[in-house]
Amino acid sequence: MNFSQNKRIDSLNNPEYKFLVSLKKNRNRKTSKKTLCEGFRENTQLIKSEFLIDTLYICEELFIGENNAALIKKFQNENIRIVSVSEKVFHNISYRDRPDGFISLVNFETKELNPDVIGPILIPDRIEKPGNLGTMIRTAKSFGINNVILSDKITDIYNPNVIRSSIGHVFNMNVSSGTHKEIIDLLLKKNYEILILDPEGEVELTNYKPGINFALVVGSEQFGVSKEWFISESIILRIRSTNDVDSINASTAAAIGMWELTK
Repeated sequence: MNFSQNKRIDSLNNPEYKFLVSLKKNRNRKTSKKTLCEGFRENTQLIKSEFLIDTLYICEELFIGENNAALIKKFQNENIRIVSVSEKVFHNISYRDRPDGFISLVNFETKELNPDVIGPILIPDRIEKPGNLGTMIRTAKSFGINNVILSDKITDIYNPNVIRSSIGHVFNMNVSSGTHKEIIDLLLKKNYEILILDPEGEVELTNYKPGINFALVVGSEQFGVSKEWFISESIILRIRSTNDVDSINASTAAAIGMWELTK
């Protein structure tokens, strides 16, 4: 979508502003193949990535800290269009109660499964909450797991709340998606260890030592891992729990699993 080269947006009637607000709806992000990346830290990760950035929107009145000029300079060095907006406009675009004055308009493409994938993989299965999904991605990055494959995805990977909870690391990881059948077929073809976290698992997580190529499948809090993943080749792992706690937050379970398998 082409806009005039505005240097500042003050009006809520501005067509560019209206387009940005429309991206709060998933269908509009999907149709336009554009999303919003909000926040200083998130945009620090974004500018390091290979994603095509359309425009950086800034509101100096909302800036926090002392490194704002340095980040803006990085966008300028990449010849990215920069538009200043009023506080009122920024607050209406923002997803946050306390925005810090940085939002980018980013182009994205849905990535197909990579047949040449190698190394550990995190597989979030039907994860519904953007916050959980983003936190899983961020944690995977911290443990050196750079491959994330969404199984039968429900949540839009480029939902601004996923971007926020991943602190922008979603832009610098190998993220793709597919059906459970497509993913299982790929893993079996490449002789991956398929590891499932489940409260009824036969093997305690702390007792299992994986090889280099393993895929950790984590399900939603409400439904767990879908039954299609429980094939004869899968290894079912349980997290030791005490005090009658039989359920752990999905992102927390994923973090425990990744920590134990990579330490």
